[in-house]
Amino acid sequence: MSDHLGHRARLRQRLAHDPRGLLDHELLELLLTFALPRRDTKPMAKALLARFGSLRAALLADPAQLVDIPGLGPATQTLWQTLQELVARMEAEPVARREQFQSPEQVARFLRPRLAHRPKEEFWVLLLDTKNRFLHLSCLTKGTVDQTAAYPREIAELALRHHASGLIVAHNHPSGDPIPSAADTELTARLARLCTDLGLRFLDHIIIGDPDFYSFQDHRRL
Repeated sequence: MSDHLGHRARLRQRLAHDPRGLLDHELLELLLTFALPRRDTKPMAKALLARFGSLRAALLADPAQLVDIPGLGPATQTLWQTLQELVARMEAEPVARREQFQSPEQVARFLRPRLAHRPKEEFWVLLLDTKNRFLHLSCLTKGTVDQTAAYPREIAELALRHHASGLIVAHNHPSGDPIPSAADTELTARLARLCTDLGLRFLDHIIIGDPDFYSFQDHRRL
């Protein structure tokens, strides 16, 4: 007990004087102490990096997957959920100021904290006003590891219910490869036709991978 408490105190001193000098697993050690104040968190920090491959991937991991690491439980899941929600809200601050969405990169950056490293596909709808400012964000469906059901009519009804002028849809690929499947392409085409018929602006379909994303608009497929 005294050994790891002394080690933890030294890490805190190093953090105060030179935070960039800490290794990734050392930062994770300190983070885990907030959930596990009486445990030696060094083995768990190293196990997180080994399991998820990088610091970024570990921090964005689905909290439900943390139980795969011996010693991690509900307290750590709560800590991760809190951190991820804080990051998502930080990315959403420009939206709260009613700034315009002006590029696929901006939209992907806004959505990544919600979608990256999810273990199953999730389909989200972002609704915008006539000036491409935020109106509403909704998770429409959650699916399997490699497939989710998204129905164009439900998406259009959601847009009309919120009096949106434009919409962007997005989903993740848990494999990390953002290249669209045939089903993704077919859904995009069906939704584009329906939006045209209803007078809605269908601005983009974005697929979040790791670390890249795919924009149908960028690739001139809309």
